Amino acid sequence: MSALDALKPVLAQWTTRYRRSPLPAFLAWWRSELIGCLPEKWRAWLQDRREVWLASIDGQQLVLQRQGQPEPIASFDLSADTDSLRADLQRLLGRGPTPDRLTILTLPQADVLLRRLPFPAAVEQNLRQVLSFEMDRQTPFRAEQVHFDFHADLDDSGRQLQVDLALVPRPVLDNLLERARGLGLELDGVDVLAAAELPQRKGFNFLPETMRSRRSNPQRRLNLILGAASVILLFLVMQQSLANRAQSLDTLRERVEEARSQAHAVVALRGQLNTAVEGAGYLNEKKRDAPSVLRVLGDLSARLPDDTWLERLTFRQGNVEMVGQSGEATKLISLLQDSGTLASPAFAGQISPDARTRKERFNLNTRYEFRPDVPLLPQPSEAVEAAEAPAANDANADDLDSDIAIKTGQAAQGSDADTDAADPAVTDDSPASDDAGADGDADTDAGVDNGNDEEGA
Repeated sequence: MSALDALKPVLAQWTTRYRRSPLPAFLAWWRSELIGCLPEKWRAWLQDRREVWLASIDGQQLVLQRQGQPEPIASFDLSADTDSLRADLQRLLGRGPTPDRLTILTLPQADVLLRRLPFPAAVEQNLRQVLSFEMDRQTPFRAEQVHFDFHADLDDSGRQLQVDLALVPRPVLDNLLERARGLGLELDGVDVLAAAELPQRKGFNFLPETMRSRRSNPQRRLNLILGAASVILLFLVMQQSLANRAQSLDTLRERVEEARSQAHAVVALRGQLNTAVEGAGYLNEKKRDAPSVLRVLGDLSARLPDDTWLERLTFRQGNVEMVGQSGEATKLISLLQDSGTLASPAFAGQISPDARTRKERFNLNTRYEFRPDVPLLPQPSEAVEAAEAPAANDANADDLDSDIAIKTGQAAQGSDADTDAADPAVTDDSPASDDAGADGDADTDAGVDNGNDEEGA
């Protein structure tokens, strides 16, 4: 068994399914609509232009006529010389089959048996074999005694086949085929004439496959070329689509890499910014926590009585140590309780009298704690307000020194001119002051070492 024979049942099954589907009717409608949109010349070129010539042999007469035409094309007397008849037919029909003409040998209805038979739809794929088996039951002939053909249509329910069976006895058809072959007549089929005013065929073909003429169909060749071109174009479109997709992917990858590099740059800049912000915050925190010398001096100048002066003022890690003399040192604790810059005042050691100044010498420790909600009481003098101006203003710094000198001078009126107590020393040993950028000790009437003068402004 050849591969083609093995494929025939499969092809028959798919052909049956195709015929049962609504696709053929849709394609026929679509084709007619598309052809109707074309110009007249194109429509004539796409339509089936093959002519159907009907040949009938009636006794000693051969008649050729076009299907649907009442007048015959030619008529030949078969009793004449055979060679002359063959020559005349060749001049009329040409040598061999032509692609634009079909030659059909027609039989009268008296020689053909027509029957309409019902069958289940399941036998459609093997309908010819079923008809061969049922031939002796449905007709007075056996299958090997006749040539037959059929048309099958499904009914509205889709479960029943209505089969139009046409058959002709083998001796009748074989005799006609032998006479046509003797005349050199190339046949495309054998059919029966329909009962109509104009000559029409019914659409059957009793001619065996082996005896049908082989001709080239230009439309089939054109369809094959168009199909091959469609496949090639589809392949090119797919390739172009893949190329476009690859190009788009490459472009997208480039954009992603560019965005990734920009993101890395942004992350690096953000890290640098965070580092700078953290550094600035650390410095601001140190500045905020570091004692403000000018603020403390202004507060002390406002709160300490006139008979009190300081010999040494030391800032060390948030603690403030004051060493000085006062007319009544015990009152200093109560005076400093409500301070806006100092908290938890306490004496370090005992209060001792000074024989030269007749004052009480004290050593007082406290902690720096700025409380902006506590006002300075009593109000500071204009000289103290000048001391709280920006440290960059050198004139204000000189006024501060003068104020401190006046405060200490009032407290030392009864002392000797060369006393060392009149020059109090203010120092700041706090590490925060060093971090804030202190430049060193200043040997002035009031030596101040603190880089946070701008906070006291």
